[in-house]
Amino acid sequence: LSRSWLYGYHASQAARDDRRERRSARDDVLLAKIMRVFKASKHRYGSKRIHRDLCAEGEHVPERRVARIMRESRISARLRKPRKPVTTNSNHKLTPSPNLLLEAFHCTTPNTVWLAGISYVDTGEGWLYLAAVKEGAFVRRRPSGSDQWRRDGQLQGQWRMRPAKSSAGP
Repeated sequence: LSRSWLYGYHASQAARDDRRERRSARDDVLLAKIMRVFKASKHRYGSKRIHRDLCAEGEHVPERRVARIMRESRISARLRKPRKPVTTNSNHKLTPSPNLLLEAFHCTTPNTVWLAGISYVDTGEGWLYLAAVKEGAFVRRRPSGSDQWRRDGQLQGQWRMRPAKSSAGP
């Protein structure tokens, strides 16, 4: 070490301490602004978005400084939970409907058994619910001889919907 560096280092210690105090005071002011933006975002914004909002307010601060202040203060954005549809409210004291079908899905008379299903699709605007209802007396039947496969892998013949034969009708 040179003698000039050693004496210069000790002489400049007061200036370094002064800069460190000014930086910590500025960090405290920035921390208050960061916390305000962070709370306004419902704890969802990270350092990039908070930096963008501070710049929009006229506060010129580097993004790395915002990230450092957030890291030192242990401020981190909450992860968003995946959205899950709510289809049933099971917190009630009502008795469920009785199971009248008892899984006997094979019926012969029309208009006695109805099958239903519900599905949902997540869209940007929310959940889109899709419901379908089908009468149980209509079953899918294959015409005879339609189970022959062609060379291109397509099934010959067509499947079509037919009402089941009813013992009560003609």
